[in-house]
Amino acid sequence: MVEESHPAYLSPSELGTKDYWESYYARTLAHISHEAPKNNPNANAKDQNDDDAASTSSDLNEEDDPGTSWFSEHNAPQKVLHFLTRKSFPLSPRNIHRGSRQPSVLDLGTGNGSMLALLKKKGGYGGRLVGVDYSRQSVELARELQRVRGHSAYRTDSEDEDEDESDDEEDDETEAEAGSDDLPEQETSIQFEEWDILGSKAILSETGLEVSPSSPSEETLPWFPYHEGGFDIVLDKGTFDAVSLADDAKTIRVCERYPDIARRLVRRGGFLIVTTCNWTEEELVHWFTGGRTNGDRLAVWGRVEYPRFRFGGHEGQGVCTVCFQRLGDA
Repeated sequence: MVEESHPAYLSPSELGTKDYWESYYARTLAHISHEAPKNNPNANAKDQNDDDAASTSSDLNEEDDPGTSWFSEHNAPQKVLHFLTRKSFPLSPRNIHRGSRQPSVLDLGTGNGSMLALLKKKGGYGGRLVGVDYSRQSVELARELQRVRGHSAYRTDSEDEDEDESDDEEDDETEAEAGSDDLPEQETSIQFEEWDILGSKAILSETGLEVSPSSPSEETLPWFPYHEGGFDIVLDKGTFDAVSLADDAKTIRVCERYPDIARRLVRRGGFLIVTTCNWTEEELVHWFTGGRTNGDRLAVWGRVEYPRFRFGGHEGQGVCTVCFQRLGDA
């Protein structure tokens, strides 16, 4: 059988290794632990003022985290937020009636959890929010930042008075119409879990099927919505980039396996939103659709628009986001 062509592989990088991310998030956690007592020398670690801790951890992680800073310079988090909360997106909170089941969201490679924090507070997403990462240190950091409200997205507008207030009118419209402040807290709590998407033997079942391991090597995931057949929305902001930079000596590189697993995390009719700074839009679409035109597959539903530039007679952009929809008969 002729091997299907695919975009050229990226050169391996330390950013594609688990050790790099474990070390980075371990240093971040250590920094937070060191700085918190200094903010309030009269309080012990347990009783440390949450607002002081939030300020320290927010400044550090929102600006310095390499998993976030690559995209923040292009305003990608806010643009993805706008995309997911606009009226034309079927699962936008603007289209979900109060009392109806709220869309579930899975964040792959959640890092410090900032994207889910943004969707929760600014976007009005009140359904189940789950962030997974293969780095245990990342999960511990995301949980801690949620506990102390360590992202600006967790805090109210009055708490953010000292932060940049240059958001455009679209930001205000998104927050006002989403109505996130009216949602009960228990409906929007974020769950962070350690999970290796490529190393896991987990069952990803279809809707309504009884879920039980058929062999000792298989496992079920307590946070996976088996009865819905997957999550309504799955997000990937830089995780496929990191996967693509892994140094894998096997015949099939991990970036060839990843799209199929990501697809099976999404319910039929649901959406997978992938943001990359290493692949062009054409390459990204090829990786995730593979030229398939029928059966259970991903198809391009939409895209996020970013400013384009011209250099050396070529036109391009520094980052791209494509929204795929999972299609096929159940």
